[in-house]
Amino acid sequence: MLRWILLLVLAPGTAMAAPQDGRVPDRLWSEKPAGHTGLSAHSPVTMDAFSVLYKRISPAVVNISTVGSGGQAGREGSSGAIVTSEGAGFFIHASGYLLTNDHVIDGARDITVRTANDRVFKARVIGRDPRTDLALLQVDSKGPFPIAPLGDSGKISPGEWVVAIGNPFGLTNTVTVGIVSAIGRSEVQPTGKPMLASFIQTDASINPGNSGGPLCNIRGEVIGINTAIRGDAQGIGFAIPSNMAKKLLPQLAKGRVERSFLGLAFRDVTPELAKVLKLARVAGAVLTEVGPGSPADQAGLRPGDVLTAFDGQPVRAAGDLPWLAAQAGVHAKVPVELIRDGKSLTVQVQLQALPRPLEIVEPPRPMPPAEAPQTTLPIAGLALTVADLTPGLRKRFGIAATTGALVVAVDRGGVGDHAGLRVGDVITRLGKRQVTTAATLEADVRAARPDDVLSLLVQRGKQSVWMTPKRAR
Repeated sequence: MLRWILLLVLAPGTAMAAPQDGRVPDRLWSEKPAGHTGLSAHSPVTMDAFSVLYKRISPAVVNISTVGSGGQAGREGSSGAIVTSEGAGFFIHASGYLLTNDHVIDGARDITVRTANDRVFKARVIGRDPRTDLALLQVDSKGPFPIAPLGDSGKISPGEWVVAIGNPFGLTNTVTVGIVSAIGRSEVQPTGKPMLASFIQTDASINPGNSGGPLCNIRGEVIGINTAIRGDAQGIGFAIPSNMAKKLLPQLAKGRVERSFLGLAFRDVTPELAKVLKLARVAGAVLTEVGPGSPADQAGLRPGDVLTAFDGQPVRAAGDLPWLAAQAGVHAKVPVELIRDGKSLTVQVQLQALPRPLEIVEPPRPMPPAEAPQTTLPIAGLALTVADLTPGLRKRFGIAATTGALVVAVDRGGVGDHAGLRVGDVITRLGKRQVTTAATLEADVRAARPDDVLSLLVQRGKQSVWMTPKRAR
């Protein structure tokens, strides 16, 4: 089991305030460094190079301590206990606005900010977003405060030097140096809940207490917000890209983040799927389900489509798509590039607001033996049993499909079970061939070679689902 550590210091021992009256600045951050560091991507590393960078950034970095119950702290304290925690943050606006991690202030009743020159202020939450682990705070003073500029995280590359500044284990204004180890780590889910993130991975030493602190490039620009480490590894830390923070800051300033959505499920393109779908390269996101009535459904997207670009941004892997769709904007009409049956297409999708809460589609209940069809056919290659879809069965079980093979039993642990097939599913296509009866499905599966990847289109209630089981031997 992977053990993630959010970079928060806890000791025994959810503020969500609406913005106060008063105008929020039109632009909450700067992209211009306070002074040139004298370094570039091609500069040799001298003895004083990182010292210069530290002097530019450290005045903007703060220690954040909280008191409260519940939230991140509550999971480690005893039930109902008052707990304290410490993390980091940094000023992005001279009037006292600062960025940190959401998990630093989660469950807090009291938030205290200590600056690098030991000034202490109370702070309030302006906006927070657990899905990206970002929070915007403001201290109770007009300042002015030194700021750290937000750079362009889209321009960083693995191997570049980076500097992390924070308060590991409560040791304020600690600086560490390393490189960008990787980018686009969307599979990382340190909070244990689904996150919209594409983390920067770094080997710059970060520890509990670094949460919310800046990860800077050698030009003195913040390109990431440190958030988590792998607890069972050494030198593997993760930061939220600065471009993600820039996109969310206008909404965080209003106290609420509103997301758009497509309404589909998807998976990575594997070498096997690329071969089945006749793709030139192993890239993109394969649609496996399209929600009825969703923006994707209304735009004509289908299970089996391979999305390669969204609103002009490339979709290199499935993990790129959630963030692109979520931040594109409610009611925005965006172009989606895809590959269908080997041909490139572009469709326009009108996005909608993310439903609150998301609709949960209940799986079909197993078919009672007394109601199961009398004539069935085992499909050895899929480790399941099917029956012809008759008008009587359609009416009795409320099946939307008009033709196909009805799944009446799934062998536990078999290829069909592993692919996600359920009793009550209706297999309507195998590859490009229409499945009209149980016999046609059995013949097509039997004709395939062992370990061939089979492309199945399945009707599940009102949803279409695309599955790719391997034919059993």
